[in-house]
Order: sequence, then structure tokens, then C-alpha cells
Amino acid sequence: MANYFIGDIKNFEIKSQNFKGFRFRYKTPTMNFYKFKVSKNKKDLLAIRKNMMADFDNNVTKIEFALFHDVAKLALEKRLNAVGRKVNGIRQRSYDNDERHLRLHIKPFYQGMSIKDISTGKINDFIDEGANKDLSAKTIRHCVQSLSMVMKFAVDQGYIARNPCSSDDRKEIKGSVIERGGYSHNDIVKLIKTSKTLYLDTFIIFSAFTGISANELQGLQWSDINFTKSEVTIKRNVYRYDSQKLKNDFRERDLGLPSKVMTLLKKWKLNSNCDFWIFPNSNGRKPFEQNAMRKLISTVCKHAGVPDYGIGGFRKYYNTSMIGEVPDHIRKARMGHSKNSKTAEVHYTVIDLEQARSPIQAEKLMQRLLG
Repeated sequence: MANYFIGDIKNFEIKSQNFKGFRFRYKTPTMNFYKFKVSKNKKDLLAIRKNMMADFDNNVTKIEFALFHDVAKLALEKRLNAVGRKVNGIRQRSYDNDERHLRLHIKPFYQGMSIKDISTGKINDFIDEGANKDLSAKTIRHCVQSLSMVMKFAVDQGYIARNPCSSDDRKEIKGSVIERGGYSHNDIVKLIKTSKTLYLDTFIIFSAFTGISANELQGLQWSDINFTKSEVTIKRNVYRYDSQKLKNDFRERDLGLPSKVMTLLKKWKLNSNCDFWIFPNSNGRKPFEQNAMRKLISTVCKHAGVPDYGIGGFRKYYNTSMIGEVPDHIRKARMGHSKNSKTAEVHYTVIDLEQARSPIQAEKLMQRLLG
């Protein structure tokens, strides 16, 4: 079956412009309406029509036999062009995630399959296989998002007529979703009291009373600490050992540090084997690796007798500890959230930011929590 339409050449006239000639209409699967080719010379228009039919025939062959693997490669190339773009751009991390999902999970499943043969049923089969392999619901969900990206590209380019990965049609990804918990006040007290290295002591207290994310903790450098003002500036994160800009302006922020945190930082700076990264890896040449840090945190949690919520549990603790203790907009400023919502472009006042970065306010909060 043809994937395009080219009509016959017919006489064409525009009386208001005193124009007489010829035209034909055409439409491809990617077009929502018909377009026209017009010429005064019928012979020239016949040649144009003949060439278009040849091009379209070649495209139909490509569409009929295009493999998923090849279409996915083209979709990724287009995705790469959007990295860092100011208009309709994406972050490098978004591209890296799509590339990894396709390479590790999606391409092996659809290896050798034509793009047009991938139905909603085949999408559901992929979801089931991920569940049978004990992939988390989150991983499966992210893989399906990357798969949908490829399918949307295929629709745009005319390889298929509709996206079989649409959430309205495919199977819902339920599974068991592990809630990311946060440490309680008693958990933090026990973790602080548990015997551990100065490195971990500093890391845990710093994380618990700044609410900085794991990637932001990785990106911290000694130059970000103002020992005179008792402040830390968060202005980068690390992804796979590469420093990156923060995802939005709200995440770039200054935070006041309590005296106990400052004391530990000064002590750690004197004992650290790295004068660049605040929390380096074992050899001191790079920032800490998250999986290695999770294992260290897990060991401390085991010794303290508290649930292991990982690095992110400290951020959640700091966020919840401020509820009812500080104004909501100050809490959001400290966490790096927008003032009103995730997408609202409402900026904080100078007073808001002064309160959020105040070491005195941070000290008061820590004293109320720890006594």
C-alpha cells in the first residue's frame, strides 16, 4: 500500500492575479493537509511530479523495511542535537539516559525487528520481560519513556502512522515501587552518635543540615565554602564524574551553615587528602562515587540500628525538619525549589534569600532539632 498520494496534473487559474497554469496536489504520512506544486509549464510540472514519485517510492521502501535499531539511531542523533539548546533543548543527562536505556534494555529486545511490526502488544511484552528480569518499576518506566521517544520520532518521520507506546493504549506499569524514605530525627541522632570516620561524620552532618542532593554533594569544592561567612555556595553537580551546571536557576543557591557543621568542615579540611573536592573518592583525585558512598552509609546505618535510606534520605530529612519550623518559601529556597511550584518563574526577594542563607537561622534550626 502506498504511503503517499500524488494527484493528476490539472489546469489552474487565479483570475485576480491573471495567472493560468497547471498544478497537482500531494500528501505524505507526516503531513496533516495537502500541498500543491504549481507551474505555468506543464512539461516542467510533469518532470517535477515524476521525480517526486520516484523519491516517494524510495521512501516507501525505506519505511516498509526500516529496522527499529536504525530508527533508534536516527532518533538519538536528533536528540543529541537538542543537548544544551536554548529553545526546546534538553540536558546532557537526558540524552545519556536515553542512550543507556536503548543500549542496555530496548535494542536487545527489539533486535532485528522492523519498526512497523512493533505493536502495543510488543510494548507490553517488553514491560513484562523487564518485570521478569526483576527490573524496578522506575527503571521500566524510564525505559518505556525512551522507547516512546523513538516511536514519536518514527511517527514524525513517516515510518509509522501512530505511536504504539502511548500511555492510553499500553499496559500500566504498576509493580512494587519502593518509596524513597527519609531519616527521622531519632535516626539522625543515632547516626551522629555512632562511631565512624571523620570523613563520614562530616558527610552525614553536612548532608542532614543542608539538604543538598547527592549529585550536588559530589560537585562541592573547597572554594565553595566561605569560612568567614559560614556559607556554602551550590553551583554545580556531578554526573558520572563530569561537572555540570545545575538544572535551573533556583538550584544555584547560598546556604548558611550551623557552627557544628563549620567546625567539622574545618577539621576535615586539615585531615583530607584532597584540597579540591570536599568529599573526594578514596584516592582523593575525583569526587566520591555514589555507589561506594551508599555502601559506607549502609554500614553506618547498620551499626546505628536505623533504616538505610541512602544519601537521599538526608535531603528528605532536612526538608521535612523545616516544615513548621521556618516559613514554607524559606524551606523551598533552601531546597532549591521555585517559590510557588516546580515551573513557576517567581523569584525570591532579597529578604527571602537572606533568611534562607542565614547561618543564624540554620543554627537555630539545628539547635531546636538536636538541643
